[in-house]
Amino acid sequence: MKKFVTVLMAVLAVLVCCFIAACGDRTPIKADENTVIITASDSSFDFDGKTLKEYMDYLQENQKLTYSISNGMVTTINGKSNTMNSYWMLYTSDSENANQAWGTFEYEDNIFGSATLGADALIVKENCIYIWAYQTF
Repeated sequence: MKKFVTVLMAVLAVLVCCFIAACGDRTPIKADENTVIITASDSSFDFDGKTLKEYMDYLQENQKLTYSISNGMVTTINGKSNTMNSYWMLYTSDSENANQAWGTFEYEDNIFGSATLGADALIVKENCIYIWAYQTF
């Protein structure tokens, strides 16, 4: 019985170490073919008080982007749709509306935090960068 408890404790210790190591891996996500980068810099768009969704609508109207949204969640961008375990996640250079504890994205030697609001609530800021990354969990 004593051997069994010792082996069980050793196995539990290894599992705890694995979980801690997995949670500690905060490597930033990097751009790939499933990344959409939006720079809010179009001079013909009035950014004043508009949301990222409104800017994305503008981009869609001008055929620079296609997307769909359902219940406040972006479900498809440029033909790539969410699945049971893959989703479009939003990162931004707008530090007032980003949280690096929730995840980070590295782009052009800069680290962007996960957006704290969705596209329909996030006020778009001129010259900020908004990155949609298709991630599988």
